[in-house]
Amino acid sequence: MTTLRLLGRASAFAAVFLTLACGDSGPSTPIDLGPDPDSPECRLSGNICTIIGNGRPGLGEDGVEPLAVRLYLPQDVSFGPDGAPYILDWNNHRVRTVTDGAVQTVVGTGELGDASDGLALEVSLNHPTHVSFNADGLMLLSAWHNSKLCMIDLETGSFETIAGTGAREFGGDGGPALEALFDLPVAADYDSQGRIWIMDQANQRIRRINVDGTIETVLGPQEELPRWPRGFGGDGGPAIDAMINLPVSQSASPGGKLHVGPDDTVYFADSGNHRIRAILSDGTVTTLAGSGPDEYDPDFKGGYAGDGGPATSALLKRPTDIAIGPDGTLYIADTDNHCVRQVTSDGIISTAAGTCVQRGYGGDADVATSALLDRPYGVEVDADGFLYIADTHNHRIRRVVP
Repeated sequence: MTTLRLLGRASAFAAVFLTLACGDSGPSTPIDLGPDPDSPECRLSGNICTIIGNGRPGLGEDGVEPLAVRLYLPQDVSFGPDGAPYILDWNNHRVRTVTDGAVQTVVGTGELGDASDGLALEVSLNHPTHVSFNADGLMLLSAWHNSKLCMIDLETGSFETIAGTGAREFGGDGGPALEALFDLPVAADYDSQGRIWIMDQANQRIRRINVDGTIETVLGPQEELPRWPRGFGGDGGPAIDAMINLPVSQSASPGGKLHVGPDDTVYFADSGNHRIRAILSDGTVTTLAGSGPDEYDPDFKGGYAGDGGPATSALLKRPTDIAIGPDGTLYIADTDNHCVRQVTSDGIISTAAGTCVQRGYGGDADVATSALLDRPYGVEVDADGFLYIADTHNHRIRRVVP
């Protein structure tokens, strides 16, 4: 069983006192930590509960229980081979986990930096967005604003760049991945052959590192110009002819995360086109969820509609992440609709968590579809079907019981 179990608090421990900001010398303010994640209400099928984060943004100390820790715009949560959760504490420039009932940092100092090679706890990152793991248990980190991919050995603590020079451009196809140029690589994942698929966000491309260490573009333009070639199209044809639309520029928000399924289907969020798409095993592209204009329309803002009907007729609003459950259900972080949607194997879409269109915080220890979320950027599902949500603007990680 890989389900995350968090050590509960004593029943009398109802609140902790935390300062309003790091280094704040003002009076402490009590924080209600909410229900214990191991309580019966939080173990009831269909219910949602917060499992990590107290909702106060800031750089929290390690060594505290998960519900008492501060996160700052967490982007995602992934699970390692040992079943431990790894949280992309985005605006704290760290990767963190839960060990023996306490939160610990495994990558990053909390300071902004250039992701130089060295020791994982001594490196300074710039807004990491995603981690995945290879067959040997090594962590692959998407160092987003660093425009690099890095490998971490959690046993030795080593941190090494494996792709990207750090320059934010496009280039390097056909050569070694270490000499490649990325622009906001937001996510990377392994296929069954050990190849690494990369969403090169601002370059509007999906790229792949082959087993010989060379890199190539798989989806999107192969030529270097123009920069940021956003568009839409290519369904039913080869991926190399398809186009996508993801956020660009220094002020861009993360978008377009990808996930490689067990059959090597590459699922990805085409965030600016408000769709979930996939590269199938035959190399063609298809849309799995979301609808809109047949041609690229920069003024199309997405929307919310379609629950109970075909996913390809539904409206999404800037979806950012996807996850695949053990039963094949596709989960979508429908970010600007403030909810998580799900597509079952029959192609029907519904809401899995959140009250779509309404943003806020609330609903723990109750039915997930009555809860309030605030711009969730990440979703993950464990082997037991528990759904984990990076409730980004609530600065929390939340869990839905299957």
